Amino acid sequence: MTQSGTAGTLVIAVTGTMTSGKAAVKYFLVDKGFQYIRHTDPILQEGLKRKLDMKDRQNWIDVLVDMRKKEGMDILSKKASKLITEGERYVICPIRHPAEIEYLKKKYDALVIFVEADFDTRYKRTFLKELGGGMTKEEFKAKDDQENNPKGPDREYLPNLSACKKLADIVIDNDGSLNDLNLKLTKFLEKRQITDIVDTGTFDDFEI
Repeated sequence: MTQSGTAGTLVIAVTGTMTSGKAAVKYFLVDKGFQYIRHTDPILQEGLKRKLDMKDRQNWIDVLVDMRKKEGMDILSKKASKLITEGERYVICPIRHPAEIEYLKKKYDALVIFVEADFDTRYKRTFLKELGGGMTKEEFKAKDDQENNPKGPDREYLPNLSACKKLADIVIDNDGSLNDLNLKLTKFLEKRQITDIVDTGTFDDFEI
């Protein structure tokens, strides 16, 4: 039987470590006919409403913490759910907190994909994707560690990828080629009997 949630709605939630290839997974699913919902959009919208510089990562964190304190730990998933139409298929990405995943699992029986890759591979990708911002390997590791196991007074509101991984239906090692990733995702969909899909062919042109 094909995996589905509310009234045939199919939601796949994508989480994973920094620059592990979450975007590649998203593009793969979009290529298969899934609609994309950017999970972090409400943070950006709220920050701009407050006239903050949202190129500053600390502003993202401050807005996120404030939203979760006021509206709940799963506020981003609740906002994402307002964009979901029953009977359709969605990929929601990137998700970085277990409460957000638990909401989607409870409401839509969402499938969760956790993407990871070797540390050095991911560090190199920050520069290939122009996301490095001049970070040293030590700085990248510190940021990576904080997202995996948050520390500080507001840690319960911050990304917690190690907790997200425990909720995953599949953990994908994305150290290989794009074709390797394609095969792993195809097998995952087949195992879940998600086979009635539309292939637009655009994923072949995507670069991790």
